[in-house]
Amino acid sequence: MSILRLNWLTAQRAGRTPVSFGTPWSQGALQPGEPVSLQDEAGNGVPVQTKINAYWPDGSVKWLLHSGVLDTRAAYVMRKGEGAASGARITAAQAADGSVQIESGLLTCTLRTGGQLISSLLRRQSGQQPVSAQLTALIENRVEQEGLETVSIHKLIGYTNAITLEEAGPLRAVVKLEGGHRYMNSSERRFPFVIRLYFYAESDEIRMVHSFVFDADENRDYLKGLAVHFNMQAAGELWNRHAGFTGDTGMFYEAVQPLYTYNGIHPLYERQQTEGQFVHIDPDAEPELLENVRDNAAWSNFRLQQDSCDHYSIVKSTARRCACIPAAQGNRAGGAVFFGSESGILAAAVKDFWQKSPMALEITGAREDKPCLSVWLYSRYAEAYDFRAYDTESHAFSYGDMNNHPQGIANTNEITLKLFDRMPGKQAVLDFAADVQSDALLVAAPEVYADTRVFGTYWHPPGQEQYRTAAHERALLGFMDFYIKEVEQRRWYGFWDYGDVMHTYDPVRHNWRYDVGGFAWQNTELCNTYVNWLLFLRTGDYDIFRFARAMTRHTSEVDMYHLGEYAMLGSRHNVRHWGCKWKEPRISMAGHHRFFYYLTGDERIGDIMDFVKDADYAPRIGQSADADGCYQVRTGPDWSSYVSNWMTRWERFQDTKYRDKILTGLDSIKQAPNRLASGSHFRYNPDTGEMGYLSEGNYQYHMVICFGGPEIWFELAELTGDEELRDMLAQFGDYFAMTPEERKLASGGLFNESNDKAWDGLRFGIRMPAYTGYRLGKPERMQQALDMLSAAADHSSNTPGQIDPDGNPVYVNVAEAEYIRPVREVPYANTNGISQWSLNYMETARLLELMKENGGNGNANNRH
Repeated sequence: MSILRLNWLTAQRAGRTPVSFGTPWSQGALQPGEPVSLQDEAGNGVPVQTKINAYWPDGSVKWLLHSGVLDTRAAYVMRKGEGAASGARITAAQAADGSVQIESGLLTCTLRTGGQLISSLLRRQSGQQPVSAQLTALIENRVEQEGLETVSIHKLIGYTNAITLEEAGPLRAVVKLEGGHRYMNSSERRFPFVIRLYFYAESDEIRMVHSFVFDADENRDYLKGLAVHFNMQAAGELWNRHAGFTGDTGMFYEAVQPLYTYNGIHPLYERQQTEGQFVHIDPDAEPELLENVRDNAAWSNFRLQQDSCDHYSIVKSTARRCACIPAAQGNRAGGAVFFGSESGILAAAVKDFWQKSPMALEITGAREDKPCLSVWLYSRYAEAYDFRAYDTESHAFSYGDMNNHPQGIANTNEITLKLFDRMPGKQAVLDFAADVQSDALLVAAPEVYADTRVFGTYWHPPGQEQYRTAAHERALLGFMDFYIKEVEQRRWYGFWDYGDVMHTYDPVRHNWRYDVGGFAWQNTELCNTYVNWLLFLRTGDYDIFRFARAMTRHTSEVDMYHLGEYAMLGSRHNVRHWGCKWKEPRISMAGHHRFFYYLTGDERIGDIMDFVKDADYAPRIGQSADADGCYQVRTGPDWSSYVSNWMTRWERFQDTKYRDKILTGLDSIKQAPNRLASGSHFRYNPDTGEMGYLSEGNYQYHMVICFGGPEIWFELAELTGDEELRDMLAQFGDYFAMTPEERKLASGGLFNESNDKAWDGLRFGIRMPAYTGYRLGKPERMQQALDMLSAAADHSSNTPGQIDPDGNPVYVNVAEAEYIRPVREVPYANTNGISQWSLNYMETARLLELMKENGGNGNANNRH
């Protein structure tokens, strides 16, 4: 790869924007220490800050991360060679007491441990006063006695314990702050937080990634509020203090003291309100206007409450002791709040604001000297969130075994601050809010991710049209579009829910089984996460990116445990995201999130992926380690999930300890009588990585491969160049496709009438016999795979929904009397079937092409 062309993922309204983006590199193409250069289309060098985010096994660069402030109207190319020097620079330094000072050209920021998140944030050379920031949380306690419920609300203040300066320039500084929320009258803490602040040279924006962990008692403690408060200073006339919120289309925008008069519209009023500018009233020229305006009510408090995905309200009051009066209502707010006075002009915007309701934006004390702009990530004005189980007993027939355990789940949200040097006007605030809701990112063309093989080989479209099935290609994208629309149709939004989809559809109730044990929320079940990202890589489609990004945020936070007894594990599908009995490594494995991390460099996702590297030490549900510290694991989805974590650790940090764990496990599996196809149960030693075959451990083989096993092992085979692993995978696919009689003969009787049912579920693993056809040169296996891909939809979870002859999902309008509002449904739609069918088709189509290219001789595939 001599030249890498890059384009914006989606249009931005700002002419220049801070951005961090990843670039992929083929094995051997770039060595550590070799410089790279970003240039615009005219060949002019553009300064960026660059670091290595992943390595190939030979030590060459796999992924780079670049950061800078770039022109959003330009396209770019990346190539090897010396990059442009930057005139603008950012400086960041950490003192002996742990405090950090950042100078970014436009901004100055001081961060210290203690009760303030930000000690001082100032727009330089503007004459404005500094802003500080503080965290609060509200916990609502409920106690029932004699049929009565007593409710008390406790306020907690965020305290920063540790500050880490992760990057110190020259173009980007990244600061990580860690701490917890402390009760007002106690040293007891709750809700640990990790917050990162991102500063860019010559940018007046600061991006905040706010993550917190729930660690309270779900039977007593309810989340009542979670906020970041920005404390400002105000000066000047009250009519020159402006408050605003972005709404559905435009802004709610008012002065603390409006300039309306009793005898008509004054031109200054229009300038104040319409243009959003400070005005001067000449007391000598217009004494009556001045008298009138000073008699107008001055409004101190403004609040926008997004109480659901479909409704927000705006209220205001003159003082805390006075009533809030309704000001406006709307549907979906733009997620930004603005306050400007002669002492400071600040806007804050929350990404996915209405999608993650209930949220609120608030300005208090606007007519006082020290107003506060608050971002309520969970609104204090909403009903407190209840984490309790949905029932008091388990329901075994619906996979509904319960262990409702929310302690250790997390939630991450993104806030962007902008400090203006002058009153910007409403359109500038609207543009800022719109950009926060989008994704400023440079990406390569889809074929680049395929050609560099940074995510493996078999997922990308065949290069030749003849190996693509037109109807299947349409179905692949059609079902992706189905889920994007289904999120909106079913309103799968909310603070803890946004980013997830449902598991199984109920055609009788015309709704998903939201209330049925293991058939409600999908979480990461059967790797719909992989489907989303692979389809984005195939298409470059921004709608798919947004869908995939939301699911990554949700599944990496809400569906896994960040502390406590289940730390490093995830919770399987259930009515409550955290409600299932089974806590497993397949839900939390790094493979779900690698795509987002390498494309964006998101440090929060990086932390999460690294956190699970030792998930093989986490407790196994229903098991205790033996005297040697060993316990039972399945090759998939347990050991395969460990491999996903270890492979990620190895490529990110060149950590050979985790590579060696992979190789040790592979050597152990190779000693089993039929290697990977011997049976899924092994005795595992987490200290050494050794695995001992358990002959009685025949399990459902679709479970071995339907949680990312093929994708992990295919990529691992390429990284290691292990030909025996390739043969093991081909052998596994061969066994999967055999008749019971053929399996019994081929296995020497290991698989027989007593255990052969373990091989049911072949439709989940269609890509495995396709790989067999490719690797072993068996066209009959490839044909079996192709035939199964075309199986008609039915109520089995092994098939996707119904499609027409052209491959388009078949939508049926539900009778209006049958549901609360008009909806459409796709017969037989189910997320498990669609997820696995999608992976099966993508990989089978590419394997077919490779088999034909090699003349049916799969052993010629070493280069793949």
